[in-house]
Amino acid sequence: MNTEPPATPQGAATPVRADAQRNAARVLAAARRAVAATGLDVSYHEIAREAGVGVGTVYRRYPQRDQLMAAVLSDILTELIDTAHQALHHDDAWQGFSLLFTSLTLRTAQNAGLSGSLDQHGGPTVAQQRHELLDLTRRVIERAQDQGRLRRDLAWQEVLRLTGAPAVQGCVLGPDPDPAHGHHTALTVLLDGLRTSLTPAACRSPQSG
Repeated sequence: MNTEPPATPQGAATPVRADAQRNAARVLAAARRAVAATGLDVSYHEIAREAGVGVGTVYRRYPQRDQLMAAVLSDILTELIDTAHQALHHDDAWQGFSLLFTSLTLRTAQNAGLSGSLDQHGGPTVAQQRHELLDLTRRVIERAQDQGRLRRDLAWQEVLRLTGAPAVQGCVLGPDPDPAHGHHTALTVLLDGLRTSLTPAACRSPQSG
């Protein structure tokens, strides 16, 4: 009597795995968008709706909220680490620094409040990624300083701290009606203030009035 289990047709399991992988990617991408738009208190129902899947799919993938937050943080940090490696190996130290500084600044602005949860929700994987990103950032900043492209009177930690400046929402007169434009404007001003020579636009004298 043949006791061997019936053979699985070749490729039969692939669609299931592929669907699961696609759903996982959709859930993670939706979680990133939802957290950026709503904050850390976003519900699983909102994430499921954004991903176009059932809420059970989200719960099966991330039974605990900390697991979801850790996955979102890890995904963002992975992108930033890749950018930091590109920046470190850029032929032009200033352009490399500008690339990383821009990415850090915009990610911070788009995910305001998320960076504060690194210690609370991150876990060992996120902690290791954070350490790696900090080390790469330090090297990118110091490389630009060594080449005379980035002002030397600031420690690398002070330069890094400036990436959070555009993330401040609103002003004394109320919310910013166009936050994306405000972030890019602030970024341009910050980069001009950090480089050793100003851009022509920044050198123009303000009009008297």
